[in-house]
Amino acid sequence: MRLLLLLSFSFLAVAGIEQAPPAFKTNDGKAVFVDFISATYELTYDNKSKEAKALTHIIFESRETGLPIFDSVATPTEVLIDGLEVEHGYTPVPGDITFVRYINKEVNPGFHTMTISTPIIHGVAFGKNAVSSGFFIKDLTDRMFLERFVVSNYEYDQYQMTFNVKVTNTRFSHNIFANGEVVEIEKNHIQITYPSFYSSSSLYFHLVPKSKFYRLGLKYRSINGNVFPITVYSKYRIRNSIFMRQTQKILRELERDYGPWPHKSLIIYGTKLKGGMEYAGATATSLVALGHELQHGYFAKGLQPANGNSGWMDEGIASWRDKGHKTYTSPNYNSFNLGAHSIYTRKTDSNSYEKGRSFFSYMNYKLKQAGKTGLKDFLRGYFEKRKFTTVTTADFISDIQEYSGLDLTEDFDRYIFGKGDNTKSKGRSPAVLPSNPYHPSYSEAEIKSIL
Repeated sequence: MRLLLLLSFSFLAVAGIEQAPPAFKTNDGKAVFVDFISATYELTYDNKSKEAKALTHIIFESRETGLPIFDSVATPTEVLIDGLEVEHGYTPVPGDITFVRYINKEVNPGFHTMTISTPIIHGVAFGKNAVSSGFFIKDLTDRMFLERFVVSNYEYDQYQMTFNVKVTNTRFSHNIFANGEVVEIEKNHIQITYPSFYSSSSLYFHLVPKSKFYRLGLKYRSINGNVFPITVYSKYRIRNSIFMRQTQKILRELERDYGPWPHKSLIIYGTKLKGGMEYAGATATSLVALGHELQHGYFAKGLQPANGNSGWMDEGIASWRDKGHKTYTSPNYNSFNLGAHSIYTRKTDSNSYEKGRSFFSYMNYKLKQAGKTGLKDFLRGYFEKRKFTTVTTADFISDIQEYSGLDLTEDFDRYIFGKGDNTKSKGRSPAVLPSNPYHPSYSEAEIKSIL
């Protein structure tokens, strides 16, 4: 019976293990990347002790014998594999570009369970009578996706996530803004079920006292006739109204270009910070960055990068829109490595905005020269084909070459993989890039200020 149950979970999971990095040796044995099938998170926020904890139950499949890899920035206090308490390891990956954790017990190929207890040390603030918690991510910094807050996996992995959230020892009512199905079981006990195509960079979670923000809701009729809810929230009613008007305008533009909004809803948190960050059908953003973040609802969170070497595409495409979908006869740089970093890389190259935008302006020219309508037309079909999957640069190359009939190997080798002379770049290419206006770097204090 247990085997049948585990096998049924496998049909719910979205494949992605084929995009995982290779296994590697540790002091304890071979660490292997695995395929999470489902994860259930029991989150408890105790307003009396001012402590937050997560108990995570994960069903996963290992394709090879080894030590199963997972990640959590917070050090686990207890780890079990298939019901047996074990130790866990913490190690750099090859090249020392990031760290991961692994269960220090070898498993055979097949389905297994891991149960891990961790404190929630980031994204939480206790007040006198209430608590706020936001799992706000960054894509330009290592280990800043879901693993910063709870146990998770690399971005290649898509899996069903369920959160059971309890706030204890407080008389104040709380609610959660989330891009999943939210059910209030009882006061301060809330369950969220997220779609199975979500990865460690998809999930939006913001727990707040009910009285903390003003909210504005709207039923939006999509270009295909479907109606979905838009929720805008912030500390000011007038800000909500401005955001809502601008959101509808941007959605009309994006739907004309790329088709119906792909998510079941849209949540917008109008923050006081510059720039923003996107999630699947949600964003925490300034008004200036709103268009950039909503465009990511298609490229980044409608179809998702499988790894750090794929994130350049999403930022390049969004930045191409930001500057008016321009056409260049050649990129404004000679050669650069945006997508050929270590296979274990998780963060997006910060040059992806400027150089990615320039490259896509060049691709727009190449497609038109080949007798095609242009890059926008290609992207619409590419999105529809790859929607709700994790994609790599190789996937993009394959699709755009099929669409255009062109061999673009030399262009990608030179401008994306850095296989050219990068000492003769044209135009402004500073050694230290200024902070991007759409995805600036936030301090810990700034992140805590919007909780």
